[in-house]
Amino acid sequence: MDEKTYQRWWQLHLRVARNEILNPLEQVEYDQGLQVLDGAERQELASVTAAALRQLRAQIEQLQSEHVQLQARSARLDRRIRTLERAYTKQVGHELVGSAYAAS
Repeated sequence: MDEKTYQRWWQLHLRVARNEILNPLEQVEYDQGLQVLDGAERQELASVTAAALRQLRAQIEQLQSEHVQLQARSARLDRRIRTLERAYTKQVGHELVGSAYAAS
């Protein structure tokens, strides 16, 4: 589907989404466009192999694990910052300029 046709179809789609009634010619155009887009999506999905999906799943799991590790490290660093800020305040008698850095 070329860009001009897609833009026309998209306007019809927005009207359908707003529960507007299309005239019979618009409805045919909308349905045909929907078939073209669905067919293109089916072709794209068919080209994705199970191995590629497993690889993507493994990448997602790895990134989730790294995210958890980074969150834990961030929490440790926040605790360390709070400890250092308290020590600084105790030593010099006043807090650092501005609000404390560490998350509460």
